[in-house]
Amino acid sequence: MKLLWCLSFLLGSATAARLGKHEQEASFADGEVVEESKVDDEWFGPKESVGPTEQRREYVKSKMAIEHRVVDQFIHKAADLLEVGMGNPKVAFLFLTMADFPWMKAWEAFFQDAPKKDYSIYVHRAALKDAAQRQAQPLPLAQYGAIEVPWVQTAWCALFGVEVASLFHAMQDPANTQFVFVSDSSVPLKPFAYVYKELALHSPETSKICLASGAYFKEAKKEFVKQEAKRACVFRDFLRGINPRAMKHHQWAVFNRAHAKMIIQYAKEALHIYEDVWLQAAPDIKNIAEGCSDEAVPLIALLHALDAKNQSTGNTWLDLTRLGVEQNCLTFVRWRNCFVGTQLDLSEPLADVRTLWKNAHEVLDVNNIDLQKSGLKRDLNGFPHAFDNITGTYLETLMNTNFMFARKFHTEAQVLETNPDSLLGVFSYSPVEARPLAEALPRLWSQLRPDRAAWSRLEYSGKPGPLTQPDP
Repeated sequence: MKLLWCLSFLLGSATAARLGKHEQEASFADGEVVEESKVDDEWFGPKESVGPTEQRREYVKSKMAIEHRVVDQFIHKAADLLEVGMGNPKVAFLFLTMADFPWMKAWEAFFQDAPKKDYSIYVHRAALKDAAQRQAQPLPLAQYGAIEVPWVQTAWCALFGVEVASLFHAMQDPANTQFVFVSDSSVPLKPFAYVYKELALHSPETSKICLASGAYFKEAKKEFVKQEAKRACVFRDFLRGINPRAMKHHQWAVFNRAHAKMIIQYAKEALHIYEDVWLQAAPDIKNIAEGCSDEAVPLIALLHALDAKNQSTGNTWLDLTRLGVEQNCLTFVRWRNCFVGTQLDLSEPLADVRTLWKNAHEVLDVNNIDLQKSGLKRDLNGFPHAFDNITGTYLETLMNTNFMFARKFHTEAQVLETNPDSLLGVFSYSPVEARPLAEALPRLWSQLRPDRAAWSRLEYSGKPGPLTQPDP
């Protein structure tokens, strides 16, 4: 075992040293993105020909065709939408589902005592195309006034169109002030009263978006290896190095009313900007493209709105501030290594060492890794973490942050009460009690002592720090 640890440490150290000596960190304050330095060809291989492959072009074309077909139904109607809300402010919850609603009980508890004048609910069910199918299956949360968003086409990595459709229908209610996108695999970490107060009363004029940190390398493979060697977050932004007005963010964002209208109004132009950047980003991915439209196009639309009105300062970060865009992550999701070094870390270094050793042939031949078929990426869980179960200690830690929602949870997830001497309850193998997550959440809401300091990014660099007076 000691030999395994030593060899894996040397392997990781060599990788980190090779990559780290070339690295310069991007400056967050002024929004600069540092260009990639030259990297040893003997490690990554010679540079490949420039330009996306035909397969990649076809992939992007197919996704963009879906998006344009959907947004074309709404953009010409955007001008008539009210930009300023009227009446008692509401929070609009926009649920994007397939057909089922796995966390119905948790959301029923969330809305049970909520004043109906304070919220609206909109549900799009992607798997139920035909009206007969939708009528045969009851609409989730109908007892709380949920409204069905008429079906529009979606696909994996083609979800911006349904966001536009959902925003358009939610904008029909002039009282809707904050528009919250919610995944069907999400649960509410806070009671409705808390969410309403924070969004509708304390910050009705701002949008809340959770940005990814910019990638240092242009190529996804190099960035993946660098982040693994450093045990750092794998959710990275390859867009802004090509166009600083295109920035990757987590899709489960919150928008104010004025921004919701801008996203609808400038959807088509934003898709064109995104397509150009998307084709170029992470060029070593040959058959598909890195990221998805719903992780970038909404913010592109907001920035393009300033450009179209000649109101941009020329500085993206300053424009975001003037627009009223907060860097505030309200939906928790855990990507690999993103919370290492924080109280939310769930990594298992020993398991990682075994995985690196098992896939050493890929680590030593980085230039030939196929990220779509990579055993290394699969074994390292290169996708968002899905909880089979969660310990009570970890759940309480989550609930006492500023996060309002959390994903992903399997439908049978339980809260395990464990030995209090275990580290955050993560590594305990003898749970004392197990309780369904949907039942545990409402019981914990009354015990909340949340820290309102925001996670600005879902990674170590975005963890809350001491509150400071913002610059004017």
